[in-house]
Amino acid sequence: MKDMIITHAKDVDGVSPVILLKLLKRDVDFHLLEIEEVEEKVSLLLKEDLDNYEHIYVTDLSLSEELYEWIEKQSWKEKFCVFDHHISQQYASKYPFVTLDINECATSLFYHYLKTNNEQLNTSKINDYVECVKNLDLWHWVTKKDFTAKRLGDLFEIYGNLGYIDHFVKNLNDEGVPIITNTEEEILEIEESRIKRYFERKNEQLLTFTYQNYKVGVVFAENYRSELGMLLQNAHPELDFIAMINVGGGVSLRTQKDNVDLAELATTLGGGGHKKASGFGIPDEKRVEIIKQIFKGAEEEKK
Repeated sequence: MKDMIITHAKDVDGVSPVILLKLLKRDVDFHLLEIEEVEEKVSLLLKEDLDNYEHIYVTDLSLSEELYEWIEKQSWKEKFCVFDHHISQQYASKYPFVTLDINECATSLFYHYLKTNNEQLNTSKINDYVECVKNLDLWHWVTKKDFTAKRLGDLFEIYGNLGYIDHFVKNLNDEGVPIITNTEEEILEIEESRIKRYFERKNEQLLTFTYQNYKVGVVFAENYRSELGMLLQNAHPELDFIAMINVGGGVSLRTQKDNVDLAELATTLGGGGHKKASGFGIPDEKRVEIIKQIFKGAEEEKK
């Protein structure tokens, strides 16, 4: 028997549950999804033959109430578990297969669940790693000055999601090496310079809009979005939040203002997340509209 895990493709908290399962030497089928893919692809995956799976996990992804209601009626629901921490999904805690805590990250919730029956995960190094992921995802690293946590995010940008998974499965299996190696520290020093240049370039490109009585800084950005959002907000305290648009992916929202609720805002736009860090997808038809705006008179060829 093996496990299936469906999780978020775009950050450390999304991929780290896969790492934890692989550390258990489990036979794992994992699916890394973009936010805008979740509803369609999770529905398709759960309609496949699931008899070969002992457990089916969803982590760091928010499902619709309609999908939860459908799952509730399935014969395999006893082997299905969701671990989520987005404030916009609090209603989902009524389902017995959902574990939801906005004070944790998906990785820490999943870790607490797994180590109950898998003592081999209860090592100081894995504990430290999970705490770093939590500090990174909930932005505690800023106040706690947990720079190891921040460096995990930088390494994710360098390795990509699959490379990051492979690397940290090996790293966390070896008690003799630190979470961030000396070689990686040197690489990250170079990466810091790249991030600085990236911020300077995007800061020059920043446009300001008014949206629902908010003053919003908008920029097109594909990389370093969490850190870029923080840097742009620090540079422009007059703005209520920063919106970073990745046309090929989605829109990331970041704020440091206590009176701005980005989770509520993102929900109205078809997304979700946390109060100070949220996002939403860009539908395919919107991408087509953007292309048509650039290439006047262009018509999409149907596949």
